[in-house]
Amino acid sequence: MINETRKNKGPWLHRFLVWLFSIALTILFYWLLGFILSDIGTLPGPSYLEVEKQFLDGELVRQREEVTAQIAALKRKIGDQQERQKILRDSTSSSQQTMNQLLEFQRINLQKDIKPSPAEQEALAESQNLFLANQKRYQALNEDIAQLSEEQRSLENRKREIEATLESQRGPARDEFQRLKRKHDIQTACLKLLALIPLLLVALFFFLKKRSTLYAPILYAAGIALILKVGVVMHEYFPERYFKYILLLAALAIAIRILVYLLQMVAFPRKDWLLKQYREAYEKFLCPICGYPIRRGPLRYALWSRRTIRRQVLTEPSANPQAEETYTCPACGAMVFEQCESCHSVRHSFLPFCEKCGAEKQRV
Repeated sequence: MINETRKNKGPWLHRFLVWLFSIALTILFYWLLGFILSDIGTLPGPSYLEVEKQFLDGELVRQREEVTAQIAALKRKIGDQQERQKILRDSTSSSQQTMNQLLEFQRINLQKDIKPSPAEQEALAESQNLFLANQKRYQALNEDIAQLSEEQRSLENRKREIEATLESQRGPARDEFQRLKRKHDIQTACLKLLALIPLLLVALFFFLKKRSTLYAPILYAAGIALILKVGVVMHEYFPERYFKYILLLAALAIAIRILVYLLQMVAFPRKDWLLKQYREAYEKFLCPICGYPIRRGPLRYALWSRRTIRRQVLTEPSANPQAEETYTCPACGAMVFEQCESCHSVRHSFLPFCEKCGAEKQRV
């Protein structure tokens, strides 16, 4: 029995817009699911600092902080002393230039047998005293900087010893943090899958029930978005060595299901698929059952194949009376063209409607 439902496919622009908006709907569904999963992923996880506190010696941590603070204080002191040295260096350089100028004046005056005045001698003495005082202060600052640097090196050595001890304690802390983080990731993945799997099952249910209806593109869009998002979540949270097996098993299941579906379509074809097969066979002048060439009418003595049928130049059916006769396939015995029960004209045996009167055939 053939009860074909006539479907209006619409113009090509309409079909293109349906495909375009279906793709856009898939992307929007995917974005919406991404926003939902992002909110689920904001659940607080383990803190490394909190885990580290459980494994590190508190006294050593306190000593490290004290040593770090002392090193920072020493660096500031060394910096202050070096700044003072810079100021003294400028002052000493200025005093030295003044003293050299006074000595040069005295040398010139002595060559001229001019005795230096008391003011010039006093100025020279002050310059010499200031120069020597700056030198002493500069040397004292050098000694302070050397002492502070030595203290800094000692504290840095102490800090390295403490850090080495703490680093040996950080190993178990990192392992524990990784364990807690892995546990949190699994919990997050389970929550995300708990949000996705029911939606996927609902989409699958409606797809199985409504895939042949008018709203099938909406179901396809939702289903594709859910499948992609489930795959992304599994790839993100599951180890690669496990994910590749899950992906392979899923691919095998899909391939087997498609193969079984195709085999069932061949063994038990649907009416619309069977009608499509018959229609394509008639278009190529082949028997709808076995595919043997239909040699009637203009093609009675012609040779052709599926690829070369379009190159045949056909004559008008009226020019060949045999074109209007019934025809039985000589290869399989199927009645390819028969007499219509309504108008008694020759019609296609495997198509539902008569091309002369439009009468619907109830049996094929």
